[in-house]
Amino acid sequence: MKLPFLSKKINVFRRLLINFRRLKLFQYLYYFFRSISFRGPYKTSRMLYYESVYEKKLNIHTARIENLDELTLAGENKRENHHYQGASYMILFRIMAWFPEHIKTKPFIDYGCGKGRALFVAEQNGFTHLIGVDIAQELLHDAKQNLLSFRKKNPGSLFQFVFEDATRFQIPADASVFYFFNPFGEVILKQVANSIKESYRSHPRELYIIYVNPKYGHVFDETGYTKEWVLRSFLYREAIIYTLKA
Repeated sequence: MKLPFLSKKINVFRRLLINFRRLKLFQYLYYFFRSISFRGPYKTSRMLYYESVYEKKLNIHTARIENLDELTLAGENKRENHHYQGASYMILFRIMAWFPEHIKTKPFIDYGCGKGRALFVAEQNGFTHLIGVDIAQELLHDAKQNLLSFRKKNPGSLFQFVFEDATRFQIPADASVFYFFNPFGEVILKQVANSIKESYRSHPRELYIIYVNPKYGHVFDETGYTKEWVLRSFLYREAIIYTLKA
């Protein structure tokens, strides 16, 4: 006879194994050992646990890594765009909890939204107007399918998914939070950072940038953004939140 607690643990790890098989093996192994080296084994195991729990809890499928090679892409900057991979649920929930409540009624834009994970976590943390921009048509199809099954926290939450090159996306005048999980290279990031800054100059407002895995963080530093918060895990900078100030 299995104890209820033990049975629950077995089911969680069984789901983890299923998710692992769906991932691109070598990419998964690379990120797994990279995480251990930077975050340590305990935090890495916690992050894997969150993967299984929240995919089921939110009723979405965002775990699988997707390369862009065979996908239908928008725009001319195809080589500069990176593969799809969802940021850690554990890290996302920590980031979204940082924001004050009054900012959560403003548009939240995810550049390189992929299958929509960051948008869904943002909604769970109180954001109500969520916009995903992605260069890959098939990934946006998956995001829309996830939305059909997603368990909303607020029935009135609005989601929009836009098939567009990030450099051509028209920024809403009231958009206040912009999310990046290292979706493209330095050249495109600089163009987008400048576009956001120009939007801010045209329509001054409270404005934040979330940059997860901030490989090109110097782009925001050099473009005039100010660091508000840095989230660290042992030897690794998980994310930086920037703002623009007059």
